[in-house]
Formats: sequence, structure tokens, C-alpha cells
Amino acid sequence: MLAASLPIDDWQFWVATLIFVGAAWYLVREVLPTPLRRRKGKSRRVSLTVGGKAVR
Repeated sequence: MLAASLPIDDWQFWVATLIFVGAAWYLVREVLPTPLRRRKGKSRRVSLTVGGKAVR
């Protein structure tokens, strides 16, 4: 069995497992698009001015 071959009573196994799970979570979060992630604010249009006069 797989569970018999894993050293579940070793603290190093759990530290390595937590590091792996954290890294996998970070990679999945960055790669996959999520609709729940907040978007940055809307961009604002500004007018270009040269010498105090608007340029069109």
C-alpha cells in the first residue's frame, strides 16, 4: 500500500509536504484565471496639454 511506504510519523515529511502544497497552491493561483480575483481600478483618460493648452 502507498500509505505504508510514506513516513507519516516523520516531521520532515510534513514540512516538505507543507512546502509542496504551498508552492502548488501559489502556482495554480497564478496560472489559472479566477473570476473571484478583484480587478484593478478602471483606467482614466487624461487630456494631453502642451504649454497649458489641450492637444487633440
